Amino acid sequence: MKRTALLLTVLLASASMVGAKTSATPDSPASVPVLLGLEPVRQDLKLSSLQCALLDSLRAEYKAKVGVVASAGLLDSKLAPKASADLDAYRASYNRRALNVLNPAQQQRLRQIERQMLGATLLTSPAEQKLLGLDDRQIRKIGEIHAYDRTKAASIMKRFHEGRINSFRKDLDLRRLQKTTGRSIYALLTPDQRKQWLGLTGPKLKL
Repeated sequence: MKRTALLLTVLLASASMVGAKTSATPDSPASVPVLLGLEPVRQDLKLSSLQCALLDSLRAEYKAKVGVVASAGLLDSKLAPKASADLDAYRASYNRRALNVLNPAQQQRLRQIERQMLGATLLTSPAEQKLLGLDDRQIRKIGEIHAYDRTKAASIMKRFHEGRINSFRKDLDLRRLQKTTGRSIYALLTPDQRKQWLGLTGPKLKL
């Protein structure tokens, strides 16, 4: 469980078949290729050996590209804005490609798993906001919380790459930040929205 929690931190720090008939979308704040590398998720979705091989290749390609871009942004502050935009574009692109490997039923179940594992941080997703019928004020507040979260996460990663904190402290700080962000977003929901959200998580993932 602790190992999975740390991997969730990686999902959020690394920040077609998909159509009207499935609730899966590529706009997750997490990395779908990394999420689909978790063994409990693979077992729950009953992925075939071919699907696993395709996803392994996608994940390796994604992590290599993200690593280069993230490092450049951290080393040169002038490159940071472009690096951030490139990372967002890579995440959306590779999320879409990973979802294309799944069938519609697997896509739908994956979204339920995301809600369980990411909690209210998933509500930065426009698709999830629309699903719950969030109003303009809620969406604006979530945007502000998300912007603050990204700034703090970038600061944590910068301190890690500068050697000021070790890997354990980095993961711990990112995990704490994720929990704080999730609580802040969840607090914006109405009682009915919270009830609806809990009803969308599906059967509990076995970790």
